[in-house]
Amino acid sequence: MKRALITCLVLTIFAGCKQRNQEVAPVLANLIGTWQLVQPDSSYAVTLEFAYDTKNPPIDITPFLASGKSAINDYTARIFATIDGTMQVSELGTTKLGGTPEAIQFEQNYYEKLNSIVRFESPTQTTLNLYHGGTTPGMLVYKKMTQP
Repeated sequence: MKRALITCLVLTIFAGCKQRNQEVAPVLANLIGTWQLVQPDSSYAVTLEFAYDTKNPPIDITPFLASGKSAINDYTARIFATIDGTMQVSELGTTKLGGTPEAIQFEQNYYEKLNSIVRFESPTQTTLNLYHGGTTPGMLVYKKMTQP
């Protein structure tokens, strides 16, 4: 293993070492686009948009830049997904607009669920289920609005 790394390093310096294939599996590629929350509560037009993180190409884990609109505020996050359906959200950030107490509570609950995502599945090309832990484990269900 050590010898292979040294060989690759030498080839990179002198001849260019072939990089790993960075093709994304179809189950992960299907995440790209804009999704709208339909369950458990769709009283607000909550969206979640996935885009490739082009600065960090996929190897075993595919990184995404995510953004969306919740009840009041816009939000952004980094999301990491694997072909076996595991998913993790990090660096969740939001704008800081105020609203009605109901909208603020809805948004706090949504962000808590989104921030505790552990797994995803896409039973159809237009349905996305995100499973979360946290204080009230459950599932967020989205329908695809746009294709890339």
